[in-house]
Amino acid sequence: MALVRIGKVVRAVGLKGHLGVGGSEGALGALDAIVLRTEGGEPEVRRVLEARPQGRLWAVLVEGIADRSAAEAAVGAEVLAERDALGDAGEAAHWWSDLEGLPVVTVAGEPVGTVTGLYATGGVDVLVVTGERGEKLVPLAPYVEVDRAAGRIVVDPPEGLLD
Repeated sequence: MALVRIGKVVRAVGLKGHLGVGGSEGALGALDAIVLRTEGGEPEVRRVLEARPQGRLWAVLVEGIADRSAAEAAVGAEVLAERDALGDAGEAAHWWSDLEGLPVVTVAGEPVGTVTGLYATGGVDVLVVTGERGEKLVPLAPYVEVDRAAGRIVVDPPEGLLD
C-alpha cells in the first residue's frame, strides 16, 4: 500500500468531531478511507463518513472520532491516502505527491533542481525547488509545464525568477 500525504489536520470544526483538514487538494471529496498519522504514532485507517469543503479547509467526519475533544486531539496529524485511490487529478491539475521529487529544468534544458515541497498560497500553488543554485520558489503559473510523460517539470522563467 503506497501512502501519500494529502493534507494535515489543522483544527477541529464544530461539535460533532469534524476534522479541519488543510492542503487536501480536494481529494477528500472522493475518498472512502484515509489514514491519520500523528507524530510518533502508528498510522490509523479511518473510514470517511462525510467530507465537505469549508472555506479553505475540508471538514471531514471519520469513523472513531465522535466529538470536538477527539477532533482536537487529532490536530497536527498527517492525512494520508492510498495513491491508487486518488486516481487522476484531471486535466491541468496535479496531486502534490506526484510533483514531489520531479526534476525541474528550463526550456533550454538547464537543470534547476528537484521539487522538494509545495506551498498552498490560496491563489497559485508554489513549488519549492532545491538544486545547485539553492532553494527557489517557482509558482505553478502558465510558464510552468508539468510533463507527466517525461517525468519532469519544464519552466520558461520570467527574468529574475531563478536568480
